[in-house]
Amino acid sequence: MNSKFIAILLVGIIASGMIYTHPALAHNFGGDESATWLAKVAEIKTEASIVAKHVGDKEAIDYYSDALGEYWDANETKEMGERNTLLAQEIPDTIAKLLDDGGKSGMNSMVNDDVDKLNGYLDESVPVRVDKDKLNNSTIQALASIFVLKEALEKYGDAVNSTTDLNDMSQMNMDNMSGGQMNMDNMSGGQMNMDNMNMGSMKMETVVDDNAYENSIALATAAQNMFSDTAKANPDKSDANSKVSAGFTKLLQDLNGKADVNTIMMDVHMGIHPGLIDAYSVSLEENAGIHNPETAVPEFPLPALLIVVSIAGVIATTRLKSRIGF
Repeated sequence: MNSKFIAILLVGIIASGMIYTHPALAHNFGGDESATWLAKVAEIKTEASIVAKHVGDKEAIDYYSDALGEYWDANETKEMGERNTLLAQEIPDTIAKLLDDGGKSGMNSMVNDDVDKLNGYLDESVPVRVDKDKLNNSTIQALASIFVLKEALEKYGDAVNSTTDLNDMSQMNMDNMSGGQMNMDNMSGGQMNMDNMNMGSMKMETVVDDNAYENSIALATAAQNMFSDTAKANPDKSDANSKVSAGFTKLLQDLNGKADVNTIMMDVHMGIHPGLIDAYSVSLEENAGIHNPETAVPEFPLPALLIVVSIAGVIATTRLKSRIGF
């Protein structure tokens, strides 16, 4: 076979791989019960605080009634009852009272009291549902903030009526990055370096659900505050903490600016998740939902494999050409 033909073929394979390959990790997190509960507490507190801003607004109260129903249902009452019967009664009863009072005009003071009581019961639930060693575990804390962030992305998708699952990293449009280029310097554990990344012009979304939009920003802020607490407890991770903090700042700016969903996804999947995964040993689980970490499995698409095989072929052909008659 002609050596020039082989060389051209190999170059073509390599080029095609470079065009279609983008390095990424599939950010699928598994469910740790402790992290899930810490996230749930933060989410319920967030929803309750927003109810207090919409006293007498039936549409908003109906929305947050549904939202709170996602976080606390009969199953939660049952599981809490197995550990603490008082909280199993007080938490759902207080949520119901909060929503009832919130639907009536002029009940602001009563609603604020409801929120305070609910927050107190939720705080009491933490040591009931979370072991002390896990409560002080930075990996669990980081994972909890990721779970809250997941809800923020879901609500933003609802707010702009997006057909894209913002929590599915594979749905990101990498073509939005100018020239399709990514800075690969200082990659660690499969992370993408956001520094000097040349992004395309950001578009704005049209908000069709104001309640979901408000909710998304509040949940993202709650996740940011959770991470800030984790960062303060881990000053030895200052470099990673600074990068993740900057990622949260950008995310909140973009949410407030009603950025397109692809920009929001990049903020989270490329600007926040990598730092949490690397610095706080948050693991990934292949083909899992966004709950429960086990093992980190990077995406390794076929084009990348073709590149590796092609390069090996070039080396082999060069070294063995005398033996195979080229």
